[in-house]
Amino acid sequence: MSAWTLALLVALGMAAPAAAADPLAVRVFTDKSTYDRNEQAQLTLEVKNTSSFYVSVSFGSGQQYDFVARDASGATLWTWSNGKTFSPFGSSKALAPGETWSVQETWTFVDNTGSSLLDGTFSITGTYLGNYLGRSGTKSGTQDVVLQTSDPLVATFSTDKASYSRFTSAPLHLTVTNVAAYPVAISFQNGQQYEFSARNSSGQVVWTWSTGKSFDPAASELVLAPGESLTFNESWSFNNNNGGGIADGYYTVSGTFLGQAYGAVEPKGGESQIRVYTLF
Repeated sequence: MSAWTLALLVALGMAAPAAAADPLAVRVFTDKSTYDRNEQAQLTLEVKNTSSFYVSVSFGSGQQYDFVARDASGATLWTWSNGKTFSPFGSSKALAPGETWSVQETWTFVDNTGSSLLDGTFSITGTYLGNYLGRSGTKSGTQDVVLQTSDPLVATFSTDKASYSRFTSAPLHLTVTNVAAYPVAISFQNGQQYEFSARNSSGQVVWTWSTGKSFDPAASELVLAPGESLTFNESWSFNNNNGGGIADGYYTVSGTFLGQAYGAVEPKGGESQIRVYTLF
């Protein structure tokens, strides 16, 4: 419409014709909002013809859509089309009135290099690449998702009974199990992987397993497969750290795992109360 025509309509008190509404509506959504590590997000792009007439959609190549994941700063981390090839030939399709077209893809929370991402909130954008009469702006939608890592390690500590004669010893057992569905890398600051200790009824530490021992100062790492466990077995002969005998009474014995893993809550271990006696 020319400026002269618009001016004439205004002068005559007539409104200019409104632009036709975009006939296609785009919606992007995921199967849920929060994901645990090793889960994958199901991404859905939905395009609906909200008009009362057929809409002919054309594509410049074989690619009809794309998904992009960005971090909280807006940096692009992953693109669905990255590394894919598409036909260079265009195509077209028609959407009937009220018809909905949709597509689903998955994202495993990796970047474009295939590296796993740290926990956080990510913005998923799905874009429809079709061109048609009446299109207005970029046809895309966005959905935020959260990646979190549940503690992959479970530790249990046990002794074989509650009371011991001082002329025996208490067996101490510490077990650490990978309860995740994926391998877990565990790092240690040095060669010591665990600790056992005993406290008297006042809370004072009277014995530690590592006292007097030396360990390799170099850091190390191991990988626990899903369902795999580490078990550490030692014993306490009811001596203190100086080698002398302890008094009869109640003691709290504990085992602590010293490994560190992504998502694991520290410290990891357990404790039990035992009684040490001389006669009865």
